[in-house]
Amino acid sequence: MSDPEAVLSGTRLSVDEYLDDFKDNFWHDNNGVNWKLERRQEFVESSNESWEASRRNDWRRSLDLLEEGRANIAAYERRISDKGMEVRRVRVVEKPITPYLLWELTSLHVRHQVGGKIRVVERDQVRAFETGGTVLPELFLLGRTIAYQVLYDGEGVLSGAVKCTVPDEVGHWGDVVASLYHQGEELGSFFDREVARQLPLAG
Repeated sequence: MSDPEAVLSGTRLSVDEYLDDFKDNFWHDNNGVNWKLERRQEFVESSNESWEASRRNDWRRSLDLLEEGRANIAAYERRISDKGMEVRRVRVVEKPITPYLLWELTSLHVRHQVGGKIRVVERDQVRAFETGGTVLPELFLLGRTIAYQVLYDGEGVLSGAVKCTVPDEVGHWGDVVASLYHQGEELGSFFDREVARQLPLAG
């Protein structure tokens, strides 16, 4: 799958500019519900040792590293909750599930178990939004005020973002992601049915 062109209007940010801007806006003057949409089926997580281990097919090490990170993820989720925020994530999953998604869904399952709000939608549920060859963008929306379209190169490496503050656009995409979230299946049940049995260590 190729990435969509920027569909949000706004300021193009480099990787460092995006990460700094997001951090500032996420942790300051932000409360209520934030929305995250992940559409790509492959990303490159080169700074993540657990992902690197899964790429080497060392799943025992990969899963051990995820478990070692559980306490930090739980602390992060508590910090979000303590600030009166929620992050509701929608993960689009196509079948057959890619090796990358086996890893990511396992990682997200740890987050789900410590309070992360994550739901899964499948290909048919996004079809109505992807007519004419369009593909849903990767999005992170801070309430109804800021939307980031997160950009990646053809390999799935983060390349920057577009920051949009146009109320109509932010509202539109917030409604789209909220609609998908409300249609989605809780990650826990999806993971138990579709992911756990496919992990190389299953059984």
